[in-house]
Amino acid sequence: MKTFKYLITVICFMFLLGCEDGLGCAILPKGPELGNKEFPIGSTEFYYYVDLDAGIRNEPRDNDYDYFFDVQGLPLGLDYFVNFRTISIEGTPETTGTFDITITVDVEGPFRANVTEEPDILCDYSASKTYTIIIE
Repeated sequence: MKTFKYLITVICFMFLLGCEDGLGCAILPKGPELGNKEFPIGSTEFYYYVDLDAGIRNEPRDNDYDYFFDVQGLPLGLDYFVNFRTISIEGTPETTGTFDITITVDVEGPFRANVTEEPDILCDYSASKTYTIIIE
């Protein structure tokens, strides 16, 4: 009888983990994430470069998704470029100051060859994070 109760509990727990809106997202949320990174201090006299990688939290197949980035708040002279899961901020800053920039990543997918099952469902398909760039 104890084994039966244990089996029922495990089955219910696994069912909840699989729900797209259920407990699964609370325990093991699957969604895009941007890394924690302290951006280097820049200068108006030198070329500035920093890159940042994105991924899918709790998803070992990060490369099976398409990544789309947007950046708000860059100082004049800096721009961003995307190479798959990596976003690079570079250029020669034109003004000094402390700038809070917000990077947003949206994902679509997963895209895999020979998929016979339903695609995985993420808890979120977008993530944003604010970083600080200091230009002296």
